[in-house]
Amino acid sequence: MSDFKIVSNQWGEMVSVPQDKKPLVYDGIENSEWCMAPTVDPLPYEQCKFDNFVFRLAFNGGLTNAFGYVLKGALWAYEIQTCFFVDEQGEPPFLAGAQVGERNEPLERVYPFIERYFEPIGLPPDHPKVRWARENRKFTEPDSRQINLHEYGMTSWFREVDDPRRHRVREIQPLDVYNKDNIWTKKWFLRRLFRILPEVRSIACSRLSKYNLQNEYITLSIRRGDKIIETEISPLQPYIDAAEEAIQTHFEGRVPIMFVASDDCSVMNDLRTLRPQWVLVGECDDASEENGFTLTNMRDWSLEQTDNHYYKFITEMIAMASAKYFIGVSSTNVSLWIYFMRSMDATDDTFKYVDNNLYPW
Repeated sequence: MSDFKIVSNQWGEMVSVPQDKKPLVYDGIENSEWCMAPTVDPLPYEQCKFDNFVFRLAFNGGLTNAFGYVLKGALWAYEIQTCFFVDEQGEPPFLAGAQVGERNEPLERVYPFIERYFEPIGLPPDHPKVRWARENRKFTEPDSRQINLHEYGMTSWFREVDDPRRHRVREIQPLDVYNKDNIWTKKWFLRRLFRILPEVRSIACSRLSKYNLQNEYITLSIRRGDKIIETEISPLQPYIDAAEEAIQTHFEGRVPIMFVASDDCSVMNDLRTLRPQWVLVGECDDASEENGFTLTNMRDWSLEQTDNHYYKFITEMIAMASAKYFIGVSSTNVSLWIYFMRSMDATDDTFKYVDNNLYPW
């Protein structure tokens, strides 16, 4: 989303409306955005006009849940021009630490977790401002409900796809962002905050290069694992139906390669049984998460198992973000995060939830 016009909606709010855009040009997965070095600078984390307190953002839950919380919390911190740090340890007086890095004894905690795969985010935990905040309790630690209420005026990430409030105008003065579309702002901000380490990016994109993704393709994001506990698992047929519709609307009737991203690798055989004529590829063919990944299992993972999982997942993230058409479900933070990773020019008609018609904002 690059070009917008500012209009007043039915609630009297100023919002931005996307104008006609040029078609995206895809030149193979190796030349896709997330396989290339970033074209924007990282956020200036030292740039804090007000330093009488610091935002503390916990890195809790699964990876995309944790990053989603940090993204919205960091946006809030920049809006009020204060510094923030990401706390993975959770020592008193702070809340419980990150589940992604915690391990049962005798295994050692994976710390710092973020910097194992990504560039640092926020002020370092040993920064003088952070040490001062710890010693003097001059920090605020908004929980996820407070952050969502601030960001949306409600706790939900979702709205109807045609609700103009999704495209409300916002500004972030310290970053010289004025009268910008809300979704454009989040995509742009994410790219300055979420930065895959070059060596990790190289591993992921080298893996993707073997899937012959030289032409545009469809991604099926099938989330199971701990979702078996949280919600009823949808059958695979809705994904197939959505893909067959996209083949007609976005691929002129030609069946493209289907990249399957899943934490339950048994779906590969199931899909190939249902559509043997399709070319289905994905990291699951070389992975071992056949029975569904669950968050609590991570506490017993070795460092090698941890790396194997996150190299696979980061590879899938890049593939999902780079696909011409994405199909997933709204019950996972993976879909929410990928929505904002997708191209700045990606439109909502290239992103499909099979379980509802609500979209991130």
